[in-house]
Formats: sequence, C-alpha cells, structure tokens
Amino acid sequence: MKEKYSLIHNPGYDFKRLVYWMNTPNEGEKNIHIAAYFIPVIALLGACFSLEGYINMVGQHVVPDWSEFDKGPIPVKDRLKKIYFQLDKPLDCSHGIWQKVLSLFRMRVKLVHPMYVDKVECRSTEIPDLFQLVEEKYSPEHSKQILEQAVDTLLKDAELEGLKDETQTSGYVGPIRGNHEDV
Repeated sequence: MKEKYSLIHNPGYDFKRLVYWMNTPNEGEKNIHIAAYFIPVIALLGACFSLEGYINMVGQHVVPDWSEFDKGPIPVKDRLKKIYFQLDKPLDCSHGIWQKVLSLFRMRVKLVHPMYVDKVECRSTEIPDLFQLVEEKYSPEHSKQILEQAVDTLLKDAELEGLKDETQTSGYVGPIRGNHEDV
C-alpha cells in the first residue's frame, strides 16, 4: 500500500551554501581539487543556481499559475516580471540589485555556452579569457553579495522572509485514502 509523504525543499539554499564555501576555500586542503582560477566561476554559477531556486520558490508561493508559466527555459527577467506583476510592485532592472542580477546571469550564459577561441595574443597569464573576465568582474565575494541582496530583496518584497534559510523538510503525512493511481 502506498503511503503519503511530503517534501519541502528549496535547492536555492543548497547552492547558496556552495557560494559561501567558495568564499572560504582552503587551497591547502588535500580533498579540494579545484584550480584557483575556477573558484570564481563556481561561485558565480552557484549564485545563479541559488537565485533560480529562490525565484521559483517565490513564484510558486505568489503566482497561482506558476507551474503552467514556468514549463520551459524562461529568462530570469521574465520570471521576475511575472512575480512583481502578481505582487503589484514595480520591478526596475535598469539599476540596483536587479541590474546586477541580470548582468550575473549574462555572464552565466557565456559560461554555460562557451565559444571556441582560436587566436594569438601576447598575455601575461595562461588563464582563458572567459575565466579571467569572471575573476575580474565576479569575485566569489561579489557573487555572494549579489546573491544575498537579491534574495533579501525578493523575499522582503514577497513578504516571505521566513523562507530565507529553509533547507529541506520531509515526513510521513499518513495513509492515502481512495484512488492510489495519482501517487
């Protein structure tokens, strides 16, 4: 007999922990096998993944048809517009935290869809251009600051501050009554 369980999980919180970890790597640690130049990349990607989790969590709480709306790859700006429209609050992406978030996501796109480069130039390092650019513009600390400010702003605007550090809860709810085909 199938029984009913519940799960509440915001993966955004887990990725936020990754960003924090990238801010305190111990390069002398034998179990850490990450090149130093790659740490800002992981922090940036973790910040984007975390923000995606929080945006989806807020969307599910405030937008009645969120599951129908968010069926495919929807740009982060469009998801924020949907949330802020539902909240009846203005969303300004031309400056402030949301401009920084969109810039962070543009860099994410460059990282997850990298372009092959075949050129010759004089350089002082062997780090690939894209990784050097990430390191210059988005230190792990900077990615963390953008993440924290965006999460705080989003949750405050949605009046969901109590969900900021929600990790995962699950448990037994009780036996399912009636039709078991849905489970």
